[in-house]
Amino acid sequence: MRDNILSTCEKNFLLQAINENKRLDGRQFHECRNETIHFGTDWGSCLVTLGETRVLAQVSCDIQPPKASKPNDGLLYVHVEMSPMAALHFESGRQSDISVQVNRLLEKCLKESKCVDLEALCIVSDEKVWNIRIDLNVMNFEGNLASCCSVAALAALAHFRHPDVTSTGEKIIIHPASEKDPIPINLHHYPVIISYALFNNGNHIVSDPTALEEKVADSLLLLSVNSYREICGMHFEGAPLPSSDVVIKCSRNAVNTATHLVKQIKKALSDDLEKRSRASFGGLSDSLDLNHIFSRIEENLRIDFKRECSWRDEPTPDVKPDIGGVIKMESDEDLNLDIDSDGISDSDGEDSKYSVKSVNQKTAELISKGPDLLDNDDTDMSDNGEVIEVPPKSDAKNLEEIELSGDSEEEDVVVLDSSIK
Repeated sequence: MRDNILSTCEKNFLLQAINENKRLDGRQFHECRNETIHFGTDWGSCLVTLGETRVLAQVSCDIQPPKASKPNDGLLYVHVEMSPMAALHFESGRQSDISVQVNRLLEKCLKESKCVDLEALCIVSDEKVWNIRIDLNVMNFEGNLASCCSVAALAALAHFRHPDVTSTGEKIIIHPASEKDPIPINLHHYPVIISYALFNNGNHIVSDPTALEEKVADSLLLLSVNSYREICGMHFEGAPLPSSDVVIKCSRNAVNTATHLVKQIKKALSDDLEKRSRASFGGLSDSLDLNHIFSRIEENLRIDFKRECSWRDEPTPDVKPDIGGVIKMESDEDLNLDIDSDGISDSDGEDSKYSVKSVNQKTAELISKGPDLLDNDDTDMSDNGEVIEVPPKSDAKNLEEIELSGDSEEEDVVVLDSSIK
């Protein structure tokens, strides 16, 4: 499925806002969206949110033979999965142009910058090494995917632990976590990708662009920067720049942004270790947004029982009859019921024939005190249904008196009397 075509009205509206030094989401040109990092219960599981862009990273490992050109180095593999869950124009099981581009950018950022100490992943030279695999699953796409994936991959690598091994010369013993503590991956530095969208020949530079800004921008500039103020890589696409001053200006801003992101990653790692030590770790369930408008809606659906109050006229609760003379009452707002020891009293002060039984904070049951819920003989049930009388057990026919015709395919049933011994 192809991406939605950008209309001319949307493009002109965005360009006019950029010319007026405004952005559609209210941010400044150099301001980035809020970024959150949450770790799962397994080592190497990480969920990163950059605005509305969400990426789930998972690091795994296995033992494989090394490459012939580098017999003492471990292996590092990066894979980005983009499904229709992230955006409708992504196809499942098929790599798009943007997924191939993000894969190459991450390999340059992590492998070519020598971020990971691959020599420390060697078990036996020229025979067995650790193969580290980073799987990135894009859950939602709303621009600046490369930056979000780089932070997720870097945080997952720093969080991952591989098993400890012992080589006896003849065989390799992999120790479980119960015997020896897993070993973290050694990282030399923390490079992250910072994205910029350029408008009007570089006169307007937008940091952390959204998906709409990436479509309208004249060109895109992606810089891989670490916390040591070093540029580890650069990617440029789109219209050529008139001068190199734009790249210098973007690189200065990218250094400050990368330093802030690296500090946030290290803080999230320290918080995760502290939660694990206290055994109060909730995993990815901590990433649930409880500030959403629909997240706490069920907590407000309750019924308050008070001593001195009466039925409220507005709103009228939905009364639904149930089997056994029980009426369940549900309401979107708090219901105030006038309850005493004898039951419910109405607005005229007369005692009711019903009593209230509280099921939980959100549901109450109205139970009839009499034998029947409907005691009016002249009640018209044409609109609500049909009243069916159930005969008493004494009037039921004995199964021994039922005779089957010859054409019936049913088998004869003989009921034994329990009194006969």
